[in-house]
Amino acid sequence: MKFIPFIDKTKAVDFTAATTLARRLNEDFKVNPAPPQYSVKSLIAALSAALDEENVVVIGVTNKYYLKLKKALSIVLKGEFYDNEAIKAMVLEQDKDAHELYYQFMNGNVVFRSEDGFYSGYAVSTSPHKIIVLPLGDEKYAPMLKKVKDFVLDTGEEYNEAEVLKASETESKKWARVYAICSLLSVIGALGVALFEVLR
Repeated sequence: MKFIPFIDKTKAVDFTAATTLARRLNEDFKVNPAPPQYSVKSLIAALSAALDEENVVVIGVTNKYYLKLKKALSIVLKGEFYDNEAIKAMVLEQDKDAHELYYQFMNGNVVFRSEDGFYSGYAVSTSPHKIIVLPLGDEKYAPMLKKVKDFVLDTGEEYNEAEVLKASETESKKWARVYAICSLLSVIGALGVALFEVLR
């Protein structure tokens, strides 16, 4: 599992939050931390590189970049948004003028709802890859970690690292490299247009 912090480099609290989340994830998985990223452009590049090394990538995103990242991923992955009605009700009850991206998610996303709806986590699964986005602010990710673990393992059974690694290695030898190359070529091909749209 690769962990990429997407944070504000001017805020020490973001570095602390990213370190804390990495440690929490490491309780259940072998986490391979990547350098922090400070812009959408560098984050997308780091994500592409990470997917060439790992099947599971977790992005820990600070509140400042939460909405921007969600929009950027929808462009790169060509995902259409839908309203998550349960989260929408929670969010609008607290702030009727809240940005719609707080409760919108891409079709096919697995959603990890936060306690108040704001900054809920989400995941994209395209076998064998899984991209997970978790919020860093105020440890909102804490109640999501059990569901994240089940999502990564695709089972409610107790985690057994040796079995998971062995299965992953076998599957990777058969399919992952071919799929990764095809997927990354598609992502890289979309980067030029996507980054232009996000950053202009």
